[in-house]
Amino acid sequence: MLTRSLLSFPALALASIVIEDPSNVISPSLWASDNAIVPDYDIAMVSSQPSAIKATHTVDGESSSANHVTWSATANDTSVLLVANDATFTGSYITFNKSGYSTNLDDASFWGFNAAVNVANASTAEFRHVNVTVHNGAAQFYSYGTDTVVHVNDAWLYSSGPVSHGLYASGNGTIIGRNVQVYSGGKRSSSFSGDSPAGYIYVYDSVAHAAGIGSATFYALGEIHAQNVVSLSENGPVVFSDGAQTTNLLDCDCKAGLLGGVAMFSSSERESGAKLNLTNTKFTTTGSLMPGLWFGNVIAEATLHNSQLVTKSGVLVVANYSQITQDFDYYAGYADNNNLKPAEVTVTVTESDLTGDLVAYNGSSINWCLGKHSSWTGYAYSGYGDASFDVTLDSTSTWTLTGDTTVQNLTDSRSSLTNIHSQGYTLYYNASVSTWLDGKTVSLPGGGSAEPISSSSSKRASSVRGSVRRSWRA
Repeated sequence: MLTRSLLSFPALALASIVIEDPSNVISPSLWASDNAIVPDYDIAMVSSQPSAIKATHTVDGESSSANHVTWSATANDTSVLLVANDATFTGSYITFNKSGYSTNLDDASFWGFNAAVNVANASTAEFRHVNVTVHNGAAQFYSYGTDTVVHVNDAWLYSSGPVSHGLYASGNGTIIGRNVQVYSGGKRSSSFSGDSPAGYIYVYDSVAHAAGIGSATFYALGEIHAQNVVSLSENGPVVFSDGAQTTNLLDCDCKAGLLGGVAMFSSSERESGAKLNLTNTKFTTTGSLMPGLWFGNVIAEATLHNSQLVTKSGVLVVANYSQITQDFDYYAGYADNNNLKPAEVTVTVTESDLTGDLVAYNGSSINWCLGKHSSWTGYAYSGYGDASFDVTLDSTSTWTLTGDTTVQNLTDSRSSLTNIHSQGYTLYYNASVSTWLDGKTVSLPGGGSAEPISSSSSKRASSVRGSVRRSWRA
């Protein structure tokens, strides 16, 4: 069961609204054995579709429709409905029941074998008022191929078993969901997911609950665009993002229980161009070691506008030389993969008030930019090894230090630094980089000071653990 917190005015009392999802109707305990299945990706990769996709109902190269029907499939590797080859389908008030295993999870990931509904190869489909129940491990709605577009409206989606994504797009396919309620109980079963080479997901006014390990609300391999989504990922982050992907979230309230609010990484060579944009959005992380935003082996940009990162750990951002394990259950260390590169992250914050720390490891860097009436309470430090931090403040923004901090490039629109409240701590800056300060020691409000250092310096501290082995899929 999900809750969404509201700040009630003018009493300023914190209230909660209970939001139901499909797990309130079908108890996950009824399918505990399904949800305990561990996905097996130790299988031979193939570069082309190995065989024809099977389905109990097929629309091939034609237009068709259905309403007020119940369709089922029970065999392994068999969809309930296949719409393919420039076909068109419209359906309303349809119940889809799917059971039967995916015997090859690569086939399920890349071509939608065993998905309840598979729309492929430049086909279009629109569904309204649909109920999909999936067991044993199967995607619910799958879109494959350039010019394939699937609309899912007013949908109730329940799944058990591994790799049971709710809305799932691959091969440059697109899915647009509105008023979707989705629950997945299995491992690696993200609510809204893209896969190689790219999937395009648009979600509006929806509720998502993912319970299994490695199951996120959003898995970005392509693009994610979401508005007004309330979600809980019990054992995963809000967002997984692998490589140069884009995630845009507007008016969302999401909670994560494993890894971080966001886990952005490159699963092989370090890629640049990863983007995360949060607007009017709140992320809550519940674990004592979970940061709000985590980045590994990637060059990324994040923007936060009028948004919140609420972390039990007290850490806002982590940048590391690391990836995610194949099971998406922990950050693998140097011993797991020593052929990575440090993360390089730029975070731009506007109209937001944030409390927490910045932590970088193993040569990683964080460029932290505060603007448009933002405030930050926290400090920056190295979790292990060398680290680099740049901090920029405009004249409307403030920084309250909670510990001694070393930065390379300090940029402040207030040359007097009166918007940096020291609380007695010292802010060290690299005089050879922040040349505008002329190597001066500047007194800060609160009794501390900004002091020059002659070369880069980093402070070591014990903090959040960070660091995958090969190319992963959703």
